[in-house]
Amino acid sequence: MDEAPSEITARVAKARAAFKAIRLDHPAQIDLVAALDELRMTGLASPGTPMGGIQVLAAWGTGKSTAAAMFKTYVEGLSAPAEGRKPVVIATLDTTGTAKSVPMSILAALGSPRPDVGSEPRLWFRAKADLRDSAVEMLILDEIDRATRRPMMSAHIAGSLRDLADEGIVPVAYLGTEAARSLFRNCADLDERLDAPVTLNPLDLLLEEDLEIFTVLVRGFDERMVADGILRRKSGLDDKTTVRLLGEASSGILRRLARIIETAMIAVVRRNGAAIEPADLADAVDAWAIPKGHIAYNPFRAR
Repeated sequence: MDEAPSEITARVAKARAAFKAIRLDHPAQIDLVAALDELRMTGLASPGTPMGGIQVLAAWGTGKSTAAAMFKTYVEGLSAPAEGRKPVVIATLDTTGTAKSVPMSILAALGSPRPDVGSEPRLWFRAKADLRDSAVEMLILDEIDRATRRPMMSAHIAGSLRDLADEGIVPVAYLGTEAARSLFRNCADLDERLDAPVTLNPLDLLLEEDLEIFTVLVRGFDERMVADGILRRKSGLDDKTTVRLLGEASSGILRRLARIIETAMIAVVRRNGAAIEPADLADAVDAWAIPKGHIAYNPFRAR
């Protein structure tokens, strides 16, 4: 008896949700978690003094935001936070790039009411007060490159962030793309207060160490899809040829790798198959990577 379309849709949706829940250990992300925790603990050891900060600048999809979430989960797992206490706050910057966008985003991440109401100085006053009241130990500003969208505002925003550091309220990690460097160049006083930048570069499969890391990640997706009940058997994705082709198709960027595998997995689950076949990966590159402009050709079909 044929399945009803609603049954297929439900099965695919369940598989997609389970796939998106997969978290794999990436050495660079683990190193970033350690760097963030070192900065957090330094802040706790020196209350009331100017706080440090760190830049984490890398291309989209390399795992910055995932590492920030891992860090938040790690710190919150050390002990149950007291009521009202938020040890780690991740604030994703508003897309407008205005002077108000940074304090607004901080207030929104803190769950403060009406985060967009008030002048810029008033919003900063509220944000600093709420950071203190919530006993925040680390503030992570994600998508910090959005603060460079209005060049005339960039220096002003950087100056406000410098004041936040100087007032000894909380250490800050700045996550964004390479475009964010102009923000720090516009305020040497802020830039000089920051630790050495941390980078999460795409994996270069011509380097033996990166190839090993990439292979472990691919194998991890394969194993987790079976362990989590998404697919019925392993797909052999860590085959040397398949790893090389996946690396080429994804440019060594973790998010692209995940999306290619996810797209292939969806096709398998939709037909109620047991495992991903090479043709599924080729179709996934055609359906996702090429239309997105990440690659102009299909490595799986160029053999």
